[in-house]
Amino acid sequence: MALRRKINTKAFTDENTGLSTNTTSNAGRFYNKDGNPNVQIRGINFFKRFSVFQVMLELPLWKFIGFIILCYLVVNMFFASIYSIIGIENLGGMDAKTLNGKFWEAFFFSAQTLSTVGYGHVYPSGFITNSVAAVESLLGLLMFAIATGLMYGRFSQPKTYLQFSKNALFAPYKGGVALMFRFAPYKRHFLTDTEVTVTLAMQLAEEGVMKNKFFNLKLELAKTNTLALNWTVVHAINDQSPLYNLSKEDIFESNAEILVFVKGYDEEYANTVVRRSSYTANEIVFGARFVLMYAPNEKKTHTVLDHDKLDEFELVELPVKY
Repeated sequence: MALRRKINTKAFTDENTGLSTNTTSNAGRFYNKDGNPNVQIRGINFFKRFSVFQVMLELPLWKFIGFIILCYLVVNMFFASIYSIIGIENLGGMDAKTLNGKFWEAFFFSAQTLSTVGYGHVYPSGFITNSVAAVESLLGLLMFAIATGLMYGRFSQPKTYLQFSKNALFAPYKGGVALMFRFAPYKRHFLTDTEVTVTLAMQLAEEGVMKNKFFNLKLELAKTNTLALNWTVVHAINDQSPLYNLSKEDIFESNAEILVFVKGYDEEYANTVVRRSSYTANEIVFGARFVLMYAPNEKKTHTVLDHDKLDEFELVELPVKY
């Protein structure tokens, strides 16, 4: 209860965050570092909650390309096996003499049929073989249509190319202390009308029951017209802040978590994009300040944004003891 009395009650927010207020109903952090909610879904049939389209969009590029190639090989191997079972003699124009060679000719005939290239060197003969080839051609049209749609979806999907610093800092600021973290774009997708919202989640005792409480942190700058360089987000810890008068131990005991929400307009996608992240108490460094991460180039013609320095900070003395 001592911690509860230290909290500035004026900083409480009544807004519904969509997160649990009962500490026994949730575990771990609310959001992972990559911005995804730290939630596992159960009680729903796997096939009902599984989305092939979503999985294909979220797969790493090398896995996606590998999956497409694997499907292509498996389907052609399957149809080559069917042609072999029907009888290789029902495929005219074959030059191979060995059984192994004939199988691979059937494989490449399948690849030509699946892609509807149809060179004509090998051709189907008989009703059954022609029927299988017709089905394969239809399947090929559907497969390539799906693959093209997935490829377009991956390249056209709006993404926020922002990288956050690993740590948030309690840093000197205007004679006092401020909570700071920073992020920067790492591709030439510059955002306009960028907004940042920061929420502090803490576990506090209320009438003898531990509950999650949420505070909207007031920022020195919450919106900017454009984002070309890094942005250091600053929350001044003054008498209007819920962090005011709290010690380092208080912050750790309350399992504090800084929830970060960034929203901006991406001109290339012509769409609003969103990025989330969070910082837990053990990811906060007390008594540090960030190292400047941009500077002019050698010819003084451009500004260089050095992402290698995004996480760099130097330890300093704070005017308040934590």
